Amino acid sequence: KLSIIKEGEVTQYAVEFLATHPHCENTSIVDLAWGEFDIDYERMLKGIVQELYGGEPIESSSVWEYEKRKWRFSILHALDAEHKHSPQTLLHKIAEVYADFGYPEEMERFIYYMPSKGNTELLSSEEDHIVGLICFFREFLRKEQRDLDHI
Repeated sequence: KLSIIKEGEVTQYAVEFLATHPHCENTSIVDLAWGEFDIDYERMLKGIVQELYGGEPIESSSVWEYEKRKWRFSILHALDAEHKHSPQTLLHKIAEVYADFGYPEEMERFIYYMPSKGNTELLSSEEDHIVGLICFFREFLRKEQRDLDHI
């Protein structure tokens, strides 16, 4: 729904899943692994989710929010690794994720264009500001990982 993954990635994941779960008999996963042109990927994925949860998670339900948090964490973690040597690029990519996920309040502290909250000290330079935002971001990732591991 957020257009985060492409159909080819779904097919690749289905192939990898079947390789590690050779006794899987879920026909939807098998069909996705074939990756044919006329597959309705959204319908197939909805069916798999419904089977997994006994119905489609309702938007804003705890299951929906948990799944969204896992996706957000995974994307942010990958961006951190990909852009670890380019903090400004990383901050811009983080801001894109912030928008894609509906501007979650818990991310505001490390969004470069948001006003500082709770920190009234003037930073000595733009570089210090960037370093501070990256620190807040990585602190968020650590906390989010702990929280997701315990749900």
